[in-house]
Amino acid sequence: MGKNIATLIEVCIGLHCSMKSAYALLEAITKHYDLKIGVPSDDGMLIKEIECMHNCGNNTVVFINGMAIENTTVDNVIKYIDAIHIKSIL
Repeated sequence: MGKNIATLIEVCIGLHCSMKSAYALLEAITKHYDLKIGVPSDDGMLIKEIECMHNCGNNTVVFINGMAIENTTVDNVIKYIDAIHIKSIL
Protein backbone atom coordinates (compact mmCIF):
# COMPACT_ATOMS: atom_id res chain seq x y z
CA MET A 1 0.00 0.00 0.00
CA GLY A 2 1.48 3.39 -1.06
CA LYS A 3 1.71 6.52 1.01
CA ASN A 4 -0.78 9.36 0.52
CA ILE A 5 0.84 12.48 -0.89
CA ALA A 6 -0.49 15.68 0.69
CA THR A 7 2.19 18.01 -0.68
CA LEU A 8 4.04 17.52 -3.96
CA ILE A 9 7.08 19.75 -4.47
CA GLU A 10 8.58 19.84 -7.96
CA VAL A 11 11.81 21.72 -8.66
CA CYS A 12 12.96 22.32 -12.22
CA ILE A 13 16.55 21.24 -12.84
CA GLY A 14 16.68 22.24 -16.50
CA LEU A 15 19.73 24.13 -17.73
CA HIS A 16 18.36 27.64 -17.12
CA CYS A 17 17.08 26.81 -13.63
CA SER A 18 20.30 24.98 -12.78
CA MET A 19 22.18 28.17 -13.58
CA LYS A 20 19.76 29.99 -11.23
CA SER A 21 20.64 27.79 -8.22
CA ALA A 22 18.04 25.05 -8.65
CA TYR A 23 20.26 22.45 -7.00
CA ALA A 24 20.96 24.69 -4.00
CA LEU A 25 17.22 25.25 -3.59
CA LEU A 26 16.52 21.53 -3.94
CA GLU A 27 19.17 20.72 -1.34
CA ALA A 28 17.88 23.36 1.09
CA ILE A 29 14.32 22.03 0.88
CA THR A 30 15.37 18.39 1.26
CA LYS A 31 17.53 19.22 4.29
CA HIS A 32 14.88 21.43 5.92
CA TYR A 33 12.23 18.71 5.74
CA ASP A 34 14.60 15.71 5.88
CA LEU A 35 13.36 14.48 2.50
CA LYS A 36 14.87 12.24 -0.12
CA ILE A 37 14.17 13.03 -3.76
CA GLY A 38 11.44 10.77 -5.11
CA VAL A 39 10.68 9.13 -1.74
CA PRO A 40 7.42 10.06 0.04
CA SER A 41 7.85 11.13 3.67
CA ASP A 42 5.82 9.59 6.46
CA ASP A 43 3.73 12.76 6.73
CA GLY A 44 2.83 12.87 3.03
CA MET A 45 5.43 15.12 1.44
CA LEU A 46 7.19 14.27 -1.84
CA ILE A 47 9.90 16.24 -3.63
CA LYS A 48 10.78 15.56 -7.26
CA GLU A 49 13.19 16.88 -9.84
CA ILE A 50 11.50 17.91 -13.08
CA GLU A 51 13.00 18.80 -16.43
CA CYS A 52 12.54 22.10 -18.17
CA MET A 53 9.01 23.45 -17.75
CA HIS A 54 9.57 26.20 -20.36
CA ASN A 55 8.77 28.84 -17.78
CA CYS A 56 12.22 30.40 -17.67
CA GLY A 57 11.95 33.66 -15.78
CA ASN A 58 14.25 35.18 -13.24
CA ASN A 59 13.89 32.38 -10.67
CA THR A 60 14.06 28.62 -10.47
CA VAL A 61 10.72 27.08 -11.42
CA VAL A 62 9.03 25.44 -8.44
CA PHE A 63 5.58 23.86 -8.41
CA ILE A 64 3.84 22.95 -5.17
CA ASN A 65 0.73 20.84 -5.66
CA GLY A 66 0.68 21.98 -9.28
CA MET A 67 0.83 25.70 -8.53
CA ALA A 68 3.84 27.70 -9.74
CA ILE A 69 5.60 29.63 -7.00
CA GLU A 70 6.65 33.11 -8.14
CA ASN A 71 9.34 34.12 -5.65
CA THR A 72 11.46 31.02 -5.19
CA THR A 73 13.88 32.01 -2.48
CA VAL A 74 14.45 29.23 0.04
CA ASP A 75 12.62 31.17 2.77
CA ASN A 76 9.58 31.88 0.59
CA VAL A 77 9.27 28.29 -0.64
CA ILE A 78 9.53 26.93 2.91
CA LYS A 79 6.96 29.45 4.21
CA TYR A 80 4.56 28.42 1.44
CA ILE A 81 5.05 24.71 2.12
CA ASP A 82 4.55 25.23 5.86
CA ALA A 83 1.36 27.19 5.17
CA ILE A 84 -0.28 24.57 2.95
CA HIS A 85 1.11 21.20 4.08
CA ILE A 86 -1.42 19.12 5.91
CA LYS A 87 0.21 16.06 7.34
CA SER A 88 -1.28 12.91 5.93
CA ILE A 89 -2.79 10.51 8.41
CA LEU A 90 -1.44 7.11 7.46
